[in-house]
Amino acid sequence: MRTEYKIETVGRQFIVVDPWDEIVGRYTSEEEAQQNIERFEKEHAVSETAHLLVENAIKALMQRRACDSGRGRDFRLTAEKGVCREF
Repeated sequence: MRTEYKIETVGRQFIVVDPWDEIVGRYTSEEEAQQNIERFEKEHAVSETAHLLVENAIKALMQRRACDSGRGRDFRLTAEKGVCREF
């Protein structure tokens, strides 16, 4: 699998394709497409960091409360939905 975004030219459009082969934008200039790739890469890095922080927080909570993996999965699913409540 690719790990980078790419720019494809179709007619007068510059199409940005993500590493999963999904089109994420269509632009009128290559410069605009490149700027958006840089933005997408930064957003992806932030998202990955947030994911790792949530995973580590859930693991710490599971250890602290001696939870099994099923309960940990519940914590993760709740966190992914953005729901805050006391467990």
